[in-house]
Amino acid sequence: MDRMNRLIINADDFGIHTEVNHAVINAHKKGILTSTSLLASGPAFEEAVELAKGCPKLGIGIHLCLVGGLPVVSDIQEVSTLVDKNGLLPESYVEFIKKTYEGKIDYGQVYQELDAQIAKILSANLPITHVDSHQHLHVLPPVWKIVQSLMKKYRLHRLRIPGEAYTFKLFNASPMRIMGRNGLTWLSRKALRDVHRSAYTTTDYFWGMVDGGNMNENNLAYIIKQLPFGIHEIMMHPGANTSTLAKTFSWGYHWEDEYQALVSEKIFNLLKDRQIKLINYGDLS
Repeated sequence: MDRMNRLIINADDFGIHTEVNHAVINAHKKGILTSTSLLASGPAFEEAVELAKGCPKLGIGIHLCLVGGLPVVSDIQEVSTLVDKNGLLPESYVEFIKKTYEGKIDYGQVYQELDAQIAKILSANLPITHVDSHQHLHVLPPVWKIVQSLMKKYRLHRLRIPGEAYTFKLFNASPMRIMGRNGLTWLSRKALRDVHRSAYTTTDYFWGMVDGGNMNENNLAYIIKQLPFGIHEIMMHPGANTSTLAKTFSWGYHWEDEYQALVSEKIFNLLKDRQIKLINYGDLS
């Protein structure tokens, strides 16, 4: 049995922008990044695929997407309930959930779109290690049923369950972040029952919700210093140029700070001192 703590450090949104693509690749080659999640509908998808082919040790996940103001992979007419008049997905999970409970989402179209996204990524012939999603919508119950069905269809069994501990940074993070995190953790724990029943593979712990978009060197070090024994994933959002990315995305992310954390000598030495083994999802059975 491996007695070392094992850690997956995953960059979300690979393929969303060339500045993200290059940050992901450089953070893997020069730093501690072990894994990334590829967006089938990302405007820089083709570039991401070509860059990934030069990094055989980089784990590649499928970043399912139903939000984010991004385009769809399917023909717009076939997934009309998922998009606005410009053919774009809702900006946030709040908007998607609102449409769901108003009965405005056709879940047959959700199946079709997610199926198309998985098929597109698998056709790129990259070694796919796991499944996760943009804004973690894959653990929303009606979406989760579809994701399970598609994982069985494509024989995928490793996935992210984004359940960050309820007590983590409970009193020193923004109340809105805490509220969003706690809702997501509740959904994740419900989904975990199916994970165990279907023998899917996931990590023991997940980190990065309350620090989402602001996983700088200090926040990353704080997490690493308090890791209990087990298998962990830390979610990151690195980018090569914050000002360029801020012109396209209004999320307020500290893209460059996250990249710098991934190539930080301080973080590298901290992992070494604590004897933490870096892995990707493909290393899990």
